Amino acid sequence: MSPDDPEKLRKFRDAESLTFPILLDPGNRVSGAYGLINESNPVVPHPTTLVIDEDGVVRHLRVDEDHKVRPSAKELVEILDDLGL
Repeated sequence: MSPDDPEKLRKFRDAESLTFPILLDPGNRVSGAYGLINESNPVVPHPTTLVIDEDGVVRHLRVDEDHKVRPSAKELVEILDDLGL
């Protein structure tokens, strides 16, 4: 989920050959509801990796305080593979 421009996200998804959707969060409304907004820069939410399986069970959660620290697309795919998703 990202507040970024949809076209930018489409290009990222295609460049990384991602097969899962990236959800849009204009204005960080969802991120704010979950307390993931960076107080020092409210435009930038804390990078959060959340994997929810088909049954709605949270299988992986990672929250980074620094917006410059986040898993790569390769790491995300490895997490999904490790979880068998």
